[in-house]
Amino acid sequence: MADFMHDLPLSWRPRDDEHTVTSDWRESLADVLDHAASALDAALADPERGEAREAMTPDASDLERLTEPLIRAATPRHGLFEAPAPVPSVRDTDLRELARRTRSGRKVSVRTLSHAVAAYLALARALGATPELSPRTSGAVALYLAATARTPIRSVISGHALHATDAGWTFGRGPALEAEAVPMVEFLAGQSLVAPRAASAR
Repeated sequence: MADFMHDLPLSWRPRDDEHTVTSDWRESLADVLDHAASALDAALADPERGEAREAMTPDASDLERLTEPLIRAATPRHGLFEAPAPVPSVRDTDLRELARRTRSGRKVSVRTLSHAVAAYLALARALGATPELSPRTSGAVALYLAATARTPIRSVISGHALHATDAGWTFGRGPALEAEAVPMVEFLAGQSLVAPRAASAR
């Protein structure tokens, strides 16, 4: 069983082994924010890299455009009858500080983590950076996205297991479709048209 599946209440886990089940993904979200901060730092140090070269303007409007979706996805939401939490601007939010607050803050759902990961992957692509996701994070997010994907994506993966060739996880039933973890997540998130392929087709 893939490591990330030990953290999820999946039907095939032995009934007496529930002590590691969690609905809290704070640490994974904080790691994603730290990775995003590192990618942003590298891009700012190299203005010729990706869209970040535009972010060197004094008002940093393009920097805000690139980071706002991730900050929004990672900002805690309040309950149905509470006023929504204001989404901070990149000007007053350091991603590493947001990661620190995430680690000590409220529980984070896999849904929130999945939205933040999708925003991070888009940010990394815009910055020309190579995204980093732990196998636990990529597996949990892929599982969530596979269950909630739009119909065209579900039609591709229906009846198949999904296997990440570089992360050691597989879930689902049927002949396996394979890809590396990040491209798999990007496809399931609707950010890429490159679908995972059958092992025999690789």
